[in-house]
Amino acid sequence: MLHKRTRRTIALSLTATAVLIAAIATWLIRQRLGHASMATGWTLLASVGLLMLLGLRKKLVMLPILPVRVWTQFHIYTGLFALAIYLMHVPVVIASGFFESTLSLLFLSVAGSGLYGVWISRRGAKRLTAIAGEYRFDRFGWHRRTIADRASEIVTEVGQTGDVPVIAKFYRERLQQYFSTRPSLAYVLVPTSHRKRRLLTELGELDRYFASNVKQAAGRLAALIRNRDDLDYHYATQLRMRMWLAIHIALTVAMLVFIVVHVLMVLRFQGA
Repeated sequence: MLHKRTRRTIALSLTATAVLIAAIATWLIRQRLGHASMATGWTLLASVGLLMLLGLRKKLVMLPILPVRVWTQFHIYTGLFALAIYLMHVPVVIASGFFESTLSLLFLSVAGSGLYGVWISRRGAKRLTAIAGEYRFDRFGWHRRTIADRASEIVTEVGQTGDVPVIAKFYRERLQQYFSTRPSLAYVLVPTSHRKRRLLTELGELDRYFASNVKQAAGRLAALIRNRDDLDYHYATQLRMRMWLAIHIALTVAMLVFIVVHVLMVLRFQGA
């Protein structure tokens, strides 16, 4: 089996070769005073059609038509090829006129969101492999409640000894809300470990006030803080992926509608 980097190099080389061939063909057509825009337009339309095959392949999971990951790679490099053909097709990056400029912006938005999806999926996968735990998206609420309940139980258990004023106050003022609420939108968009580090630092600074049994409880709370931070990072990454996919699909549908209208207008003009 080829190394991942080797496969990527081969795929990029093939894509670049296809772009070069298309560029040469476009140049030759223009030199012969042909309709280069028609050639690039139909090539672009065919490329968009190929890009739609990934969604179809995901729905036909029962058919042994190559693994989805292979189709995903095909989707990525076909998208790069389509972007290059688009730049050959249009006289300017963003066309003039309401309809044409809207179509240009939609195509560029789909391409941009696609590139962002490649980046976030690869970066997110690398980060998630370094963080413990595997979570289903529909179970995040249950995991949050479980961690919050454990934290409450720890403070309650220590409270039975009567030596809890400091840790109980810290739990009420700093930890209870952290454990019981969902991550903020700001965290989802840009997840960081600042809050985890701040809470662990504050809890560590209280260590000198704790008896031995309370120190053990504080250690368990510190572990729950780390667990909750890992859980939140998984949640933020998965939610961003879902948000990206929804936006990418919505932009794609809008683009397809405009493409159909654009093709019909071109065919009508050609037949006039």
